[in-house]
Amino acid sequence: MNNRQIMLDFLKDQLFFTFTYFGGITLVIVFYSLEVQGEREVVYPILLASFIYLLFIGERAVRYWRYRQLLLSFQGGIGDRKPYNNSFTCEQKQALETISQLEHEALTKLDQLELQNHDKYKVISQIIHNIKTPTSVIDLLIQNSKQDGHPTLVVLEKINKENRLINENLNQVLSYLRLDYFQHDFSIEETNLVQELRDLINKKKDQFIYNGVFPQLDVHLAYVPILTDKKWNRFLLEQLISNAIKYTAIGDGEKVVTFRIQTDDSHTKLIIEDTGIGISPFDIKRVFEPFFTGENGRKTRNATGIGLYIAKNIADSLNHKLSITSLEEKGTTVVITYLTKSS
Repeated sequence: MNNRQIMLDFLKDQLFFTFTYFGGITLVIVFYSLEVQGEREVVYPILLASFIYLLFIGERAVRYWRYRQLLLSFQGGIGDRKPYNNSFTCEQKQALETISQLEHEALTKLDQLELQNHDKYKVISQIIHNIKTPTSVIDLLIQNSKQDGHPTLVVLEKINKENRLINENLNQVLSYLRLDYFQHDFSIEETNLVQELRDLINKKKDQFIYNGVFPQLDVHLAYVPILTDKKWNRFLLEQLISNAIKYTAIGDGEKVVTFRIQTDDSHTKLIIEDTGIGISPFDIKRVFEPFFTGENGRKTRNATGIGLYIAKNIADSLNHKLSITSLEEKGTTVVITYLTKSS
């Protein structure tokens, strides 16, 4: 926008003031002429009023031009921003402060979105990498089976294991992507925690058997109500149970995953204890960070460093408290604290 257009806009804005000003001067002169007899000097007052008007309108024009130039500089970005001074009106200063505040909020939001997109790219890239590994193993198993003449049950079981890994990774990436729309995809309802545990243990029966891990449901109640979203809570529990199986399987000694429930008037705690390899004191504080596998996580190629990160996000979104304690070479204890209906 050129200076000529800016000044034309200014004159349009001043039309009402101009008509009001000179209209008032005209009324005063008419009233004075009717009241005072004899000769009257009207030219000088008109010239004086016009001079005062030009001084006033000129000063306002300078302010307006500076203000419009500053507004135009906002379009060029922060690097092209022109500093503004105290010559602006209170109204203009308030408008500029509001624009600056909105711009700051927009830039902050943009930085957050860029960081989220960067994290999302890293998560998806990592999961794709994790999926490629079992597909390569399956391909190798198939090639070896062709050379042997026919696939054995051992080979088929290995293929089934790799297929489970692929499904787990695909479920992880789908759940991670759905986290962005979590507020539109959940419904809190009363759910029987005991039945959920029984269903999930039965669903993962093959995984328990294959890894030589024994599930122990140490619960004496048939119905324990909790407030949660059934679908998201099931995915949360699946992540935690899969982790318990994974790290218990590579441990020494008895391989057991125990499920216990503690209740009071307002909260219900689900405690998942395993006898696996545990987590070192140096790693325990970082287990919820994305891509963090830790020292013991590197002992298994199935470790992605994403499962607990997603689980923590889901737990926080559902207003469940998720905590982990562990002793290296002794095992890990995961506690989920739910709200009950009475709370």
